[in-house]
Amino acid sequence: MEIEKLVREKLREIMQIENPEQLSAEEDLKEYGMDSLNAIELVVALEMEFGIEFSEEDLLVDNFCTIQKLVDTVNKYLDE
Repeated sequence: MEIEKLVREKLREIMQIENPEQLSAEEDLKEYGMDSLNAIELVVALEMEFGIEFSEEDLLVDNFCTIQKLVDTVNKYLDE
């Protein structure tokens, strides 16, 4: 399954976004209610889903504020 599709599914589960597939990959997720608790839940869910562990330097708000940035950050670990 492609990374972006999984990220969108996690957003549906964690943030109760009904149609995450309709969001632009560049839209700021804070506009849809992303807060620090959602971000932590999303980090844990992505780590478990992809079998990765984000480093402390990658746990920045900027890396998790859009779908595209989430995909890019996950890809960084999968490409290693």
